[in-house]
Amino acid sequence: MRKFSKLFLVLVMTAALVISAVGCQQKNDSDNGAGSKQPDTSKPSGSKQVVKIICPYGVGGTADAIARKYGKVAGDLFSEYEFVVEQKTGGDGFVGAAYFQNIDPNSKELFILGYGNAYRHDIGKAYGTEQVPYELDKFMPLASIDDRTWILYGKPGNTLENTLEKAKAGTLKMSGGNPLSDPHLALGSLLAVEGGKVTVVGYDGGAAQKQGLVSGEVDVFVGTTQAGKEEVEAGTLIPILAFSEDAYIGLVGPDGAIKVPALVNDRHAALDPNKDYSGSILPAGGFVAGRTGTDQAWADKVVEISKAVWETPEYSDWIQEIGLNRFEVYGDDAETYLDTAIEKAINAYKLLSGE
Repeated sequence: MRKFSKLFLVLVMTAALVISAVGCQQKNDSDNGAGSKQPDTSKPSGSKQVVKIICPYGVGGTADAIARKYGKVAGDLFSEYEFVVEQKTGGDGFVGAAYFQNIDPNSKELFILGYGNAYRHDIGKAYGTEQVPYELDKFMPLASIDDRTWILYGKPGNTLENTLEKAKAGTLKMSGGNPLSDPHLALGSLLAVEGGKVTVVGYDGGAAQKQGLVSGEVDVFVGTTQAGKEEVEAGTLIPILAFSEDAYIGLVGPDGAIKVPALVNDRHAALDPNKDYSGSILPAGGFVAGRTGTDQAWADKVVEISKAVWETPEYSDWIQEIGLNRFEVYGDDAETYLDTAIEKAINAYKLLSGE
């Protein structure tokens, strides 16, 4: 009798488990059926909301490094979000911009909007220099996260004097973005003042642009201080000129710290003291941007996040460690600043093109 009771109890418990499992399966099937509520794929486990940061430039470049650092710090500070950097490269930023202009304004996606994208857009639209597959008014710059000083790099033995000679002879080749990118506008407008010109050899991403100089495919590379830092330390590349008012101090070579001469104060000795080269100093770097029409509460949140990111030594100190500049502008002020920068770029284009 005792054995029968135990057997009966086991059978009852087994039946209960089977009924419970069937009920759960039916509930799952119902939840995933037509017209039912689908799972929110924007939220990974732990209820964090995914925010994509679209970087239109290649892995290993300065913009990519900044996007990843920004996303990492932002995620640490605001644990309700998970920031994921996604590359959409091609056309020196054009492919990513063309993608971003068509996303839902209320989606949780941000874009690394470089000054170069803005410069080429307005120049292309006004002068027909190239087909621009996006509309800049569909982008809303929210916060500056990248401010850089362009440096003209050469291989050991290169000088500004022989660079100018090649430019006047029409044989100078450079890397650093596509034609009419901000590096080209900076160098090209300076050379125009000197009666020279430069041919741009296009590469996708800062790492490839730098490699073009290292391999001898181009004569000079215009890049950020961060881009050439390791090669300058190793002595395989040298900084020739800073596209800034004052000399740049921060790069270190095999023999110690290097003071890179500039365009106004601390002017390079090869430049004419009676000429104005300030038109070649263009804002460089970029913003984290949203889509025009995005919910104001989300736009305000991105501004809040960006201000908090800048306040952390992990971000602000790192920016200065890699040779970039701490520069903050937000919201409407960011849009106004970008408009002013575009005006400078158009003037640089007129100078190098003779318009």
